Amino acid sequence: MYRRSRFWVLAFILGIFADARGQAGSSPKFDEVAQRAAEAFQQNRLDEAATLYRQAVKLRPDWPEGWGYLAASYYSMHQYAEARDAYRQTTVLTPQNGPSWAYLGFCEYELRDYRHAFDHLVKGEKLGLGTNRDLLSKVHYEMALLWDTAGQFDLAMKQIAFLAESGDKSLPVIEATGLIVLRMPVFPYEIPPAKHDLVMQAGEAGWTENARHADEATKLYEQLIAKYPKEPNLHYSYGFTLAATDQEAAVAQLEKEIEISPRHVPAMIEAAFLCLETGELDKSEKWARRAIELEPKNYAPHNILGRVEMQTGHSADGIHELEVAVRLAPSIASAHFNLAQAYQKEGKSAEAEREFAAFKKLDQQKEEQNGATEAHP
Repeated sequence: MYRRSRFWVLAFILGIFADARGQAGSSPKFDEVAQRAAEAFQQNRLDEAATLYRQAVKLRPDWPEGWGYLAASYYSMHQYAEARDAYRQTTVLTPQNGPSWAYLGFCEYELRDYRHAFDHLVKGEKLGLGTNRDLLSKVHYEMALLWDTAGQFDLAMKQIAFLAESGDKSLPVIEATGLIVLRMPVFPYEIPPAKHDLVMQAGEAGWTENARHADEATKLYEQLIAKYPKEPNLHYSYGFTLAATDQEAAVAQLEKEIEISPRHVPAMIEAAFLCLETGELDKSEKWARRAIELEPKNYAPHNILGRVEMQTGHSADGIHELEVAVRLAPSIASAHFNLAQAYQKEGKSAEAEREFAAFKKLDQQKEEQNGATEAHP
């Protein structure tokens, strides 16, 4: 697992709960117990520290710092159930504190309570996690694996890419990246032994791509595919790597993926999109229609097919497909933009104005979210 030392936990506690010190009244007994607890924690006598902090919070139940140190003591001893219960109390006492929710999620993740871990890690992210890189990295790592095991591989890759961009090339990060590259919805402890070398090699290629070393990533993918030419999802991931520099070669890789995995809708959608971009409209239409047959409620192939129909002079069919795309994914700004352009081309001014307004609203929301992310990296 992706772990850090107790001193990282201590740094978190000192920073998060410093403002809570001295809020409640003091008593000689409480002061004595709190002092002894602090000394035990600082001297790494964690079991003793936990016992003393437990006594202290009984004397002062509304003491956030004490609950935080109690949680940190248990967390550092890998007693995650006890740490979870203490972190729950910190979220009650400091409900707007993002790191408190994140640590609660960490404990639940270790206990394999993945549903609650996901909810609380997301809540921590929304509230803000500050600038502690270790904390941010652990959140991204666990969120990546939770998205991966939920089958949301694109979202998983966005999370794990943060670690490559920050230079973290630890073995757990490579391993998680490999799972996402191969679109294997399992946790690291579930990797079949016979697949582990493949996962690590795929992780090396994916990490290199995420770190924006495109030429090196291309070489690694070529070596990997030469070794595992029939492995599902390798050609798909390689196609993504090539898309920015060689769209023709990217489409060739995606089509190889479809040969290996005839129901690989993401490969069909990406091939359809790249063919649309390069003007190969017949191929784009073919892959879009194939994807719609397999996943009729996926907005993306409808969106691509609608654009193809508009470019080939079939405006009524094109507008229909674009309307379907918007209906299936009303929160996707680009779908509204494409439909607005189609309406405008056909002289439907009121409809075009409505869709442009929807696009601008969604685009503004995205900019605001990105701004918030940059403010809390």
